[in-house]
Amino acid sequence: MGATKTTHPVTLPINFCKLSQLESAPCLLSQDEPLDRFLGGLRLGSSYFLYGSFQCLAVSESLCIRAQLSPQCGGLGSEAVFLDGGNSFDPYLATEYAEYCSLDRNRALDRILVSRAFTYPQLTALITQKLPEVVHKRGIRLVVISDLPRLYNDSDIQSGQSLGLLKTALSSLATTARVERTIILATDPDEKQSYPDQFQRAVRRRMDTILRYEERPRYTRLILEKHPTLPRNSLLIKKPTPKILEKFLEGNVNG
Repeated sequence: MGATKTTHPVTLPINFCKLSQLESAPCLLSQDEPLDRFLGGLRLGSSYFLYGSFQCLAVSESLCIRAQLSPQCGGLGSEAVFLDGGNSFDPYLATEYAEYCSLDRNRALDRILVSRAFTYPQLTALITQKLPEVVHKRGIRLVVISDLPRLYNDSDIQSGQSLGLLKTALSSLATTARVERTIILATDPDEKQSYPDQFQRAVRRRMDTILRYEERPRYTRLILEKHPTLPRNSLLIKKPTPKILEKFLEGNVNG
């Protein structure tokens, strides 16, 4: 009798996966039902830009907590990275979210890897040199970058240099999202968008989804300015701001 042929499972190269795996990949839910219904959750391999309100920062911190939940609970079972370009990360708010999600607050905070940048060259170096390695080695599924465009808008620097590095950073983020199949979420709380038009165009060209928050006395308007499949300028009117954010928003607006 001939020798029995042994077959071994085919191992795909790094960053390759089967189509069935893509279709069944989890998405990150915010637990804000209108928003989740509107966007269908945040998808792995995609980049998002939220701007126009301090609520964007609060939403990003809540997602850093929710990313740690299991996929069955709308999470990703993953640590999160928070690149703090505006010295804006609030551990107390993150703690409130952890308790709200019934997570141990100390462990939840330990699973958010925070790195602060105080200049646009520092932030560019973090995004292009350090971030891809950390995401790959630790299997990070959510990366938040706060105050991304504003840090590059410094009146004391030449706009050409800062714009070039902003484009480099944005391109690197898009590559990291697609290659490592992670979610990239950039935020900017500036309501007036007080930076040059070319900065805005750079962001719009390189981010997959752009969502603008508009605060109103009794509710928040959400305007979808860019999305791969949904119509541009789609409008979602949210209900009153969640109570967990009211104190946070009041302190930032009045402070």
